[in-house]
Amino acid sequence: MQLNASLRPGSWRALHDWTAEKLSRVTSTGELIPEIDGLRFLAIATVVFHHMVSMYVPASKRGPEIRSYQEWFTAAEQSWLVVPAYCGHFGVNLFFVISGFILALPFAKRAFEQRPAPGLKSYYLRRVTRIEPPYVISLLVYFFVHWEQSGAGVAVLPNLLASLLYSHGLIYGRESVINGVTWSLEVEIQFYLLVPFLVHVFRLRDARWRRALLLLLIIGFGLLSQWVIYPSGSRRLPISLLNFLHYFLTGFLLADLYLTGWLRQAQKRLIWDGVALAAAAAIFAVLVKYGWFYFTLPLLVGVLYTGCFLGKLASAFVRWRWIVIIGGMCYTIYLYHILLIANIMPTTIQVASQTRAFNLDFALQFVLVIPVVLVICALLFVLTEKPFMRWSLSARPLPQPSTAD
Repeated sequence: MQLNASLRPGSWRALHDWTAEKLSRVTSTGELIPEIDGLRFLAIATVVFHHMVSMYVPASKRGPEIRSYQEWFTAAEQSWLVVPAYCGHFGVNLFFVISGFILALPFAKRAFEQRPAPGLKSYYLRRVTRIEPPYVISLLVYFFVHWEQSGAGVAVLPNLLASLLYSHGLIYGRESVINGVTWSLEVEIQFYLLVPFLVHVFRLRDARWRRALLLLLIIGFGLLSQWVIYPSGSRRLPISLLNFLHYFLTGFLLADLYLTGWLRQAQKRLIWDGVALAAAAAIFAVLVKYGWFYFTLPLLVGVLYTGCFLGKLASAFVRWRWIVIIGGMCYTIYLYHILLIANIMPTTIQVASQTRAFNLDFALQFVLVIPVVLVICALLFVLTEKPFMRWSLSARPLPQPSTAD
C-alpha cells in the first residue's frame, strides 16, 4: 500500500521548513546571532510561566489573586513550583540586558573600527518603524477587548493615550491599565533615546578601562536601585530607566566581549555549562532569599549569558532552531500572552480539580493553554509584527555586524 503523497516524510519536512521560514524574523543584514533569540526564549518563557501561575491560582480557587511578594509565598505553601514562578518576573530584566547588547552592536562596531557612528535619523527611524506599529495595534486590541468586557472603555481613554505615548508610568505612577506589561516598553523607549549618548563609552580605546568603567556604572546603578530607588517609596522611579540602566549596560559589556571575539569562541566547553547553571542558581537565590545582593543581579545575568554563548549544552539549546524561532516572536508573545491566557483559561479551568495535586493540575492547564497561546501569537506575529520588520528595513537600514532587533 502506498503512503499518501501528502503524508510522505519529504512533504512533512517541506511543511516544517515552510512554517519555520514564515515564523522566522526578518533581519537587517540577513544575518542572525541565534544565541540572542535563544536567550529571548528564556526571557519570555520565564515571564509567561510567572503570569500563568499567578492566573492559575485564583482561577482554580486554590488561593486569592496574587499581587504581592507575600501572597506569592503564601501560595508557595501549596507547591514548590510557585517559587520559581514568582522569580519569572525577572524575565523582564533578562530582556533589558538583551536590548543593551543589541543596540550597542552597531555603535560599538563602528567605534572599534574608528568610523563615525550610525546616523541618528536612521537609528531613531528604525526604532520607531520596528516597534511602534505592533505596539499600537496591541494597545488598541486590548482597549477594545477591555471596552467589550467591562464597558469602561471611555473611562480609560486617557490611560490609552498615555500608553500610546509611552508615558503611563511617568503620568500615573503605575503600570498601564490597558496592558500592564507595557511598562517595560516605556523603560525601553527611555533607553533608546539615551543610547546614542551612552555609546560614547566605546570610544575609549583601552579595553581594560572601557570595561572597568562599564562595571563601575553597573555596580553603581545597581546600588542606586537597591539603596535609594526602592526605599524611596516613589511610585514612578521603580518603573523608570533609572532603576534598570545597569541591566542595559550589562548588555553593553557583553556586546564589547562579543565584538572583540571572546564570546565567539568556536570551541564550546562543558565547564561553561556549569558556570551558566551556577549563575542561574545564584540569581534564584538572590531573588528569593539573599536580597542584600540584589545589586549583583545584572552581573549574574551577564555570567549566565556568557555561559549560554560558550557552554556546550547551553549553546546547543539556545541555538536550536525552534527555540530561536519562538524567541524571535517574543515581542508579540510578550504583548498578547496575558490577554490570551485570561480568555482561554476560563474554558480550560473547567477540567481543573482541587483534589488533584497542584503540580499535576497546573501541568494540565499548561498543556491546554500554552500551545493555543503560541499558535495565536504565531499568527499575530505574521500579521502584525513581521510586516513591519520588512517595512523598517526599507528605510535605510543601519549597517550592523549581525542582527537581533
